[in-house]
Amino acid sequence: MHLVVHIPYRPDDESARALSLARRAPSFTMEWVEDRKVAIAIYSSLPAGIDEAIRLVGEAVQLPGAWASMGSKRVSGLAKLWQRLACYRESLDVEDAMRYCRGKSALFNTLVGCEEHHCPVPCQFICTPCMKMKQEGTAVIPAHRYKVAVELAEIEWCPRLHLPSDEPAAVIEPRCMKSSATPASQLPCP
Repeated sequence: MHLVVHIPYRPDDESARALSLARRAPSFTMEWVEDRKVAIAIYSSLPAGIDEAIRLVGEAVQLPGAWASMGSKRVSGLAKLWQRLACYRESLDVEDAMRYCRGKSALFNTLVGCEEHHCPVPCQFICTPCMKMKQEGTAVIPAHRYKVAVELAEIEWCPRLHLPSDEPAAVIEPRCMKSSATPASQLPCP
């Protein structure tokens, strides 16, 4: 996994903590972006360094203009990223990661009143986008609902995530009839 955190450089106490953490990243650089100095911390081999990455993202949440990308995809919010990284970090300490994820998902499903208590994707973060799509009647092919929910939840980078197989739905071929009284719903034989 590849995490990049961008911290605008400011000489104040809040920025100093985040900049200090950024300097400890496996790869660190300072760049000028639109006439502003920006510190860039790169974690290219997560989970190696995940504890430091979580601390940096937690500090960056409070900084205006700070942002991050995961796997070269910009994350919409640092607080959201912090939650997901912390959950992934917790899963590293358990013997059965799938069971851990299922437990977190089941608890969240219960708390929000989701009817899919046995969701095929055991991830607490996809529950909200999935429920929202169902409530709003979003036009998504059912086979792709979980994939879209994962993208909306911004958790597709997680190696613990297991989507149900995307097997195409069976195609029902229309049958032909050799009768002159062929109903409109059936096709004549060639």
